[in-house]
Amino acid sequence: MSKSDTIVITGAGRGIGKAAAVHLARTGAHILCISQSTNVGETAREIQSAGGTAEALSLDLADYAHAEAAVGQWITQHPARQIGVVLAAAILGVAGPLIDTDLATWDLAYRVGVVGNLAVLKALLPRMTQARFGRIVGFSGGGSAYPYPIFPAYSASKTAMVRAIENLDEDLKDKGDFATVCLAPGAIETDLLKQVRNAGAFVKKTAGMEEPLDFLERFLTADSCGFSGRFVHARDSWAPLLNSGERPASDSLWKLRRIEP
Repeated sequence: MSKSDTIVITGAGRGIGKAAAVHLARTGAHILCISQSTNVGETAREIQSAGGTAEALSLDLADYAHAEAAVGQWITQHPARQIGVVLAAAILGVAGPLIDTDLATWDLAYRVGVVGNLAVLKALLPRMTQARFGRIVGFSGGGSAYPYPIFPAYSASKTAMVRAIENLDEDLKDKGDFATVCLAPGAIETDLLKQVRNAGAFVKKTAGMEEPLDFLERFLTADSCGFSGRFVHARDSWAPLLNSGERPASDSLWKLRRIEP
């Protein structure tokens, strides 16, 4: 069973976000599905049809001020005390090198994938800090682990999310039972990956959807997490660091920083 009575998921209209919403509803948590896509209502109805509880908010995260206000209004009307958050919303932006791209497309990728996601979280944080509890997952990926010039705005936005989670973990230290992580899920067969292939990118290795879903369930239901604030791949050896009191062997492991020899 989930430690969270409510889990809020952005990007829940399709792809990993939708799969996470449907899967995590089985933990018994109430699911708030957020997406610009009208599919978000279908996600909530699918959860309800399977016996879970869910509702949907159709929000354009690019309008992050409105998104923060809408989620803020929602939480004032909801009794949630222990909240989990999965920030899965993202857009690829335009493909191509900087010299050939319109910076407005970079701005949009940032407003959706970074600031819009953080606006949703910011609206929830007053309740979370009051309850002294939170489980928070951001999504990153290969674009933040190495150069990814095919979709440079996406790559930069995902890198920003890693550092945002690292900063957030510092913010929440000594404020209660909090755990944060930025997850690299692997190359999952989603509409987003189709766009990557259509742009001419070579996908060396794909992963199954069950891998990030297993991570999300185990992280969100864990009593403790030894890698809070880290940038973790779904295939890393993270499982022994849940519910054990153990921490990574190296302080530099799974972090976005320069490592000196």
